[in-house]
Amino acid sequence: MPVNKDSNLIFEGLNESQTKAVNTLKGPLLILAGAGSGKTRTLTHRIANLIHNGVEPWRILAVTFTNKAANEMKDRISALLKLTNANSDNMPATGTFHSICVRILRRDIEKIGRDRNFVIYDTSDQETLMKGILKDMNIDSKELKPKAALGQVGKFKSEAMNTKEVAEQATSDWMARMVKIYSTYQNKLKENNALDFDDLILECIRLFREAPDVLDRYQNTWKYLNVDEYQDTNHAQYIFISMLAGKYRNLCVIGDPDQSIYAFRGADIRNILEFNEEYPDAVSIKLERNYRSTQQILDSSDAVIAANPGRPQKKMWTHRADGNLLSIHEVRDEKDEAEETVNNVMSKLANGTSLNEQVVLYRTNAQSRHFEEACMRNALPYRIVGGVKFYARREVKDLLAYLYAMHNPQDALSLLRVINVPARKIGKTTIEKINAFCQEHEMSFWSALKNINSIDHINESTKNRISEFAALIEKYKERRLQISVSQLSTELLEEIQMEKWLRDDTTEGETRWENIGELINVMHKYDGLESEQSFVSFLEEVALVSEVDKMNDARDDALTLMTLHLCKGLEFGHVVIAGCEEGIFPHSNCMFDKEQLEEERRIMYVGMTRAKDQLTLMHANSRTVWGDMQANSASRFLDDIPEKLVERKGDIFSRMQLSSSGLSSTERRNASGEASRTSRGLSDLDFNQDINSSEEDFNQDPSHDFESGARIHHPIFGDGTIMSLSGDIAEIRFDSGNVKKIALNVVKVEVIQK
Repeated sequence: MPVNKDSNLIFEGLNESQTKAVNTLKGPLLILAGAGSGKTRTLTHRIANLIHNGVEPWRILAVTFTNKAANEMKDRISALLKLTNANSDNMPATGTFHSICVRILRRDIEKIGRDRNFVIYDTSDQETLMKGILKDMNIDSKELKPKAALGQVGKFKSEAMNTKEVAEQATSDWMARMVKIYSTYQNKLKENNALDFDDLILECIRLFREAPDVLDRYQNTWKYLNVDEYQDTNHAQYIFISMLAGKYRNLCVIGDPDQSIYAFRGADIRNILEFNEEYPDAVSIKLERNYRSTQQILDSSDAVIAANPGRPQKKMWTHRADGNLLSIHEVRDEKDEAEETVNNVMSKLANGTSLNEQVVLYRTNAQSRHFEEACMRNALPYRIVGGVKFYARREVKDLLAYLYAMHNPQDALSLLRVINVPARKIGKTTIEKINAFCQEHEMSFWSALKNINSIDHINESTKNRISEFAALIEKYKERRLQISVSQLSTELLEEIQMEKWLRDDTTEGETRWENIGELINVMHKYDGLESEQSFVSFLEEVALVSEVDKMNDARDDALTLMTLHLCKGLEFGHVVIAGCEEGIFPHSNCMFDKEQLEEERRIMYVGMTRAKDQLTLMHANSRTVWGDMQANSASRFLDDIPEKLVERKGDIFSRMQLSSSGLSSTERRNASGEASRTSRGLSDLDFNQDINSSEEDFNQDPSHDFESGARIHHPIFGDGTIMSLSGDIAEIRFDSGNVKKIALNVVKVEVIQK
């Protein structure tokens, strides 16, 4: 294996604590890595050092929480070792918990009586399945929503509790009902030869327990384990890792208890807090030097998190001592909050901080609307992280459902999704008759389709269409073994005339077909693999893909809007945290629960430590929640920040005038004669967001100075020429080559030459 024998690269640029961690190669190791302390760098350098010291790469397993982190780790290790050809033989095994478990189960799941051709159900699939279960159990969705039921099932699974264990703890009628739902849900998954994400880990644990030879094989294969973001692991993940590490105990975990913010999805902070109790001989190392933020930001965030009891003490420091004070900005309401935030962002933009280096963080998705509208009013490009995912779009899921059905025809959900896509005149009544036949004869949905002539009360023409559909699935089930997944999908789309069905001469239809094209593009990555492997590899990427993994792929300069839970692992020059008020952040659901309140404080800490240069904290005096105006006090988290680190904004006298006038800041500007902004025609602007226009009417006519051929200056896009006018909307060709539609009474556009 051609690797670098010189260790200089491995230790180059490491500080004392990082070097100690990198050189600790044997036994249990706990690395407490504060925000921005070079956690990923330390872990990758340690793995490279293991290989440099003679550990065979395939003996090393690195577990991450995102595919992006796994790929980044591979690239860094390859560079450190100067590998001439990085492949599975000279690189450690890396991946997420789910991807590693899929790898194990594809090989060995048959030892516990399951079919290795299982499909992985995503959130949408799970909801569809649960909706059917609740309906069959005559449970009203108003009483128990499918998402809520799945949430409870997820809690059971994150604790590694099977249906029998849950049943033993059922002490109420409600819990007894949940046991029945859980049991039915698992049976349905098994009938469809499907696993959900939690099952991937649970079935691995069951496999290790019931087939000790398999566990022994993997223990001997992966003798050195490295787990990133250990504070985010749940109990099931803890058991999985503990079993793998049980024989050789070469377990390195790295994380930060102060950044444990996923309790809602089962993360158990005790896994990292009690690591030394489980491994008394463990070496513990703190990474306290920060390479991201200014000292002012670090001191402020440390002051906030210090109020949490029972946390390992650490003091973050940096050489960047000349930073700006934090800005705590008080505003009248959520509309002012959004407007002032956008003004702040544009000011930073004018001073050299790009939009890609700025982010607005909020506690809940519902807070985004006003920021979206403010961006649109100011013609400020923006992106939302956390909207509808590409793989969740209808047409994309339709094609994927075809592929899942070919892979595993027992997957009833996928069959049901596409049996009438494109339309085949196979309606709801027909489906109900088939389902009734399945229940009566204890037959799978797929078997019923193949025996459709045995079902009464379905007319012959419908039976023929169903037979044709079943034959189609059978045909491509065989075809997937002969050609690549991209070629297979292209042939299928042509045969079912998907393009004609999607492209219905509307903009939406064109977009849907473009999404199909993008999905085919993804498939092409697997053209070089053997046919079946191409097919399986693609489906697994789709099932395991993460939106945040792809967030940084965006090339256009735009302001990022996202929830605080999604910002983990990211950094920005300028961070705005909105809604820093009691009841908003901390959230009203958490204010009277000690553990939840501690987590809210950790969420604030995570948000604050995303900032490199400037941190702005916004809070409003009042906010409309569920249609009611609420007066809110500033968040308790703001009180924890020392005054010497803070610059406060918000004039008391102005607020008193504002209160008496009942006008918003935007309306006050309009009243004083300043150019107003309207939301009329915003749907025609050059933004790719589906946002409802504001109901407010600012009632100002566009200036008569605007005419076709006029030269103008835009505050963001620069100089350009008006190509055409349609009411308030001007089509402008900018000198950069971009052509955009701009609402002239929304944006301050200056005429520089008529």
